[in-house]
Formats: sequence, structure tokens, C-alpha cells
Amino acid sequence: MLHFIRFGSILFLVILFSGCTKFFEPEPAQDAVAVFDQLWTTFEQEYAPFAERGVDWQAAYQDYRPQVNDLMSDEALFNLLSTMLARLDDGHVTLTAPGRPLFNSNARRNTLLEDELFSLPLVRTYLQPGFQQGEENSYTFGKIRNENIGYIHFEHVGENFYQLNTFLNAFPNAAAYIIDLRHNQGGDFTYCFSEIGRLTNQSRYVFSSQTKNGPKATDYTPWHQWFIHPSGEYVNKPIVVLADRYTISAGERALMAFKTLPNVTLVGDTSSGAHGTMIGRELANGWFYSLVPQKVIMPDGKSYEGIGIAPDYYIKNQLTDMQSGIDATLDYAIDLVN
Repeated sequence: MLHFIRFGSILFLVILFSGCTKFFEPEPAQDAVAVFDQLWTTFEQEYAPFAERGVDWQAAYQDYRPQVNDLMSDEALFNLLSTMLARLDDGHVTLTAPGRPLFNSNARRNTLLEDELFSLPLVRTYLQPGFQQGEENSYTFGKIRNENIGYIHFEHVGENFYQLNTFLNAFPNAAAYIIDLRHNQGGDFTYCFSEIGRLTNQSRYVFSSQTKNGPKATDYTPWHQWFIHPSGEYVNKPIVVLADRYTISAGERALMAFKTLPNVTLVGDTSSGAHGTMIGRELANGWFYSLVPQKVIMPDGKSYEGIGIAPDYYIKNQLTDMQSGIDATLDYAIDLVN
């Protein structure tokens, strides 16, 4: 039924419902059982790379669901959910709650294992005075001391990649370039794909992706192919691209793009192996988590999710060397192009 009620000069429409029609949906349950079921079910329906990571999600349910009860504390529930998510060992899977440190499913990123094996301040000691750097270290570029080699480091993948063209223009006579993606934290890989055009003289196929679009295991979009295309004045010089185990997400997709170039050599450590798109979700109790609804395959038809992109030459820094002012990975790259 419709009723009109006047308050002063304003006429309000009031809709009165009868019968069993509900105007507001009930709030979702926030107890431990409901939160567990919400998290597990969302992963079951939306997470893509179970097979690539060798995880039986049904088995995870059988192992952890019996341990959940509505009398358990928030701390106990958080720890249990974290333990279950750790099976994925995925750097794109996280769980966070107020007052608790962010949990990352990947053990290396969660414990920051060997995180100190890259140091931007150490890298800068290799550069001639007058090097350029972006806000919050988004990029750093300059010329290697006593060498005709241009060097640029990207902290993430975004608008900072506009500096790639600036870098190439700054050192047009360099004999070679070093592009450092170590500890690259990801972002939006399309910035790399749009800015890399000067480094290729032809369109090159980089990878294909497909994304979950329904709750069933077979619900995916068609495969979409991603390419880089030539743009601007072509630069054809030896390039070494550096990566490490903390090169993740869009950083890895940038690595894939550089890998297609015949004049590029990859040096360092294998990348993180977490390069599908990451999305965020919220649990009924206000906790947040992230997951991956996408599969990615390389030109060889294989997925490197959970594996990472291997370098052409494996070099790993040692903390003792770094304490002595030596970046062995960078030294190797310098020697390689000389």
C-alpha cells in the first residue's frame, strides 16, 4: 500500500508491506563457523590455480572444518584460517584483521625470508653521482660508475614505467642497459606493456590469461592473449633484466614481456610465481582477505604459477658480501654486458 505523509512542505512516500515480503536482508552470521564456511566457499568458487599449486581444497575442508566451533577465540580462528591458507603457498593470498599482522600464504613473504638480499641503497653506490630517483623509490636510474651502462630499477609497475622512455633518452649512447626488477611489488602490468614499445621491433606474444566467471570448476572466460607492440624509436642494445624471489605479480608479467625480447638476458633468482590477478574480499566479521581468480600460461603453453620464471643465469646475493658493499647479482650483470 502507498501512503503519502506531509511534513511541512515536503511530501514523503511511505510504502507499507504486508505478508512475508522482506525489505531488508538479514545480516550475515559472524560466528566462527559461518566465517570459516564463507572463506572456504569463496575460495572453492573463485580461486583458480588449485591444480597448479597441487592443493586439494576439499581435503582442506575435511581437515579444518571439524576444528571450528563457535566458542573459539578470534585469535584461534585467525590462526586456523591462516594455517589452511598456507597450503596454497601463494604470495597473492593474504588474510588481515584489526590488531594483527598481515598473514601471507607464501612462507617466504610471510616470514620475509632472505628479504635483505636486495638493497637499493647498496645499488646506488654503484651509480655515478646525479642519478635520478622517484618519490618513495618508485624508480631509480643512472649510469654505472666507470662503465658505459645505463641502469634503472622499478620498485613496482605503474606510472613509474613512464620513466623507461626518459631513461633511454638520458643514455642514448650507452653500450647496454640493466633493468632491475628485484623486489618489484607488482601493480598494473599494462603500464609496462604500453611503455616497452621502444625495445621491440615487432609485436610479440607474451602470455594468455583466463578468469573465473562462475562458481563451477569449469566456469572461466575464454583465453585472452596479451602482446607487446613496437612504438617509438627502436632501441636495440644488450639488456640484462634482474629478478629475485620477491619479484611478484605485475613485476613477473613485466619479466615475461622482457623475456620475449631476443636481446634480453635474465639474471638473478627465480621470480615469486604469483602472477594471476589478485582481488580482495571481506568476511562477515570485518576481516579482509585476497585470492586469485585467474590462470596464466606462457607461450610454451605451461603455467608457472607456484613455480616462477627462472633466470638464464642464476645468481644469488650473500649477506656477507652485501655487508662488504658487494651486490654480486649486479656485478654479474655488469660483467655479462662488458
